[in-house]
Amino acid sequence: MFYPAYINLQDQKCLVIGGGTVAERKVVAMLISGGDVTVISPDATELVAFLAHSGTIRWHKRQVKAGDTNGYFLVCAATDFTHINTAVFREAHEKNKIRLVNVVDVIPQCTFAAASVVTDGELMLSISTSGKSPATSRRIREHFEKVLHASSLYTLGYEDGKPVPIENQGLPYPVYFLLEGRTCIILCQQKTPEIERRISLLNRCGAAVVHIAPHKLKSHHLKDAFLVVADNVSMVNTVSKGESGFISEYLDKPSAGIYFTPNLVIDDNLIISVSSRKSSDIHKARILHKQLTNQFENNGYGAFIEFLGTLRPEVLKAFPTSKKRAEFFDTLIDTVKPESPEPQTCCFRFTNPECSAECLFNWIRSDNLERANTFTTALLAAHSGNRKQNW
Repeated sequence: MFYPAYINLQDQKCLVIGGGTVAERKVVAMLISGGDVTVISPDATELVAFLAHSGTIRWHKRQVKAGDTNGYFLVCAATDFTHINTAVFREAHEKNKIRLVNVVDVIPQCTFAAASVVTDGELMLSISTSGKSPATSRRIREHFEKVLHASSLYTLGYEDGKPVPIENQGLPYPVYFLLEGRTCIILCQQKTPEIERRISLLNRCGAAVVHIAPHKLKSHHLKDAFLVVADNVSMVNTVSKGESGFISEYLDKPSAGIYFTPNLVIDDNLIISVSSRKSSDIHKARILHKQLTNQFENNGYGAFIEFLGTLRPEVLKAFPTSKKRAEFFDTLIDTVKPESPEPQTCCFRFTNPECSAECLFNWIRSDNLERANTFTTALLAAHSGNRKQNW
């Protein structure tokens, strides 16, 4: 499981390596959240080039080189070349000790994963499958866009096919921290319900949780910490001595920290975060949170995502590009055994909670793993050119 967090990116220096469609989405999300964005890439999409020419971002039209990641708060590598992405991760995270580094589609080389995000201007929802099924994350996002009349960050930047300006909307930057084995410090006088909630989430994410009493905190404790969660901002300020590498959350003053933890709906590796932009929208957020809890928790979505996650190593070997992998998963989760001549697409029980169609989602929900595995094996063989699909 990944740890859901909303980061304050206002005026923070962000670097994106790559200029393709995936990099473009990263740039848009960072700009909406107030990031100070630089792109390094020999080529770029029409929107990235437009934003650079208008002065919204900086674009260095060249290949990345040694030393480029120095001084950044957040770094994202989104090129099509594995060796370049790996080199960026090693320099940024291992050499320069930058805490927030993301390599697209390579979980082991990430300290955070991006989230699918929708917003109606008042509420913001982010969706993660902990890297196990981006395709499922996208389907849930598209469902929210329809039922909530919300917009996705993926749809911004173009009008009538032409690039348009991207403005800072003051939104937080939703991400999911990868905390397996990372040191996370808890500072509190006593374990309040909110502190207990953080500790529970950190433990579920595999973090190395260290509880330190405020009066025992020393500056050396903060040096290698990835996250610091504190009851009070003054607990850290008195001993930090300029140490700013760690990522902080302060329960007494969320705006003073680097991130905050939103309200959550969790079903294994499915995590849906709900937050409001203004205090006046908190009640609306609570109502939506309750509705989503009833819809998504304990209804098979987590088991479905876990099944798809077990396929990823084999799919990575079978298909050389992220596009081909995405196409395979789309076909896999969309396919419904036809009961009529008309083609059907899996509905994920979004519009019909009682749907009983013959599809992978319902097989997993009903614990029919033998049928799911047989279908998946046949489809993988067909798509990789070994033999024809056989139901």
